[in-house]
Amino acid sequence: MEEPFRGRRISHRMIEAAAAYAKSVGFARVYIPSDMTGFYEKCGFQKIDELENYGGDRDNIFAKEI
Repeated sequence: MEEPFRGRRISHRMIEAAAAYAKSVGFARVYIPSDMTGFYEKCGFQKIDELENYGGDRDNIFAKEI
């Protein structure tokens, strides 16, 4: 992300908007697979598992009740 846009929580707002949409169509929980650590926890997600991704690396699976 370009430096002038850092710290504006744009990524957090995008995740919140996607979760709000998922809730509006009847979902109670959302999941995100990612190799990142720390970011999704700041968005209220909890790590629930790990998986091997298509490249053979390990990703975390995060979940959040909505």
